[in-house]
Amino acid sequence: MTKKSSNREKTKWLFLLFIAILCFVLAFSTQQLIFNFIAIALAVYIYKYGNPILFKEYDERRKNKYEEAMQVRKAAQTAISSKRIFKK
Repeated sequence: MTKKSSNREKTKWLFLLFIAILCFVLAFSTQQLIFNFIAIALAVYIYKYGNPILFKEYDERRKNKYEEAMQVRKAAQTAISSKRIFKK
């Protein structure tokens, strides 16, 4: 995907997210149920299809941190199970 089309996709999803937030605020202030349904439907749609586009960098960083933590955990478990933590 090119940078221009990536930015266009991100802009589209951000606009839909803004509309969902606007519907939520309208529903909260006017107490109209239809705005709640629209906001919920948009939120589910954005979560399902827009999340990989909007939060790609964040998800990659979180995945890398998780993998590093699992490596440290595995090394700690190995050290504890071998009982050679402080022995040389």
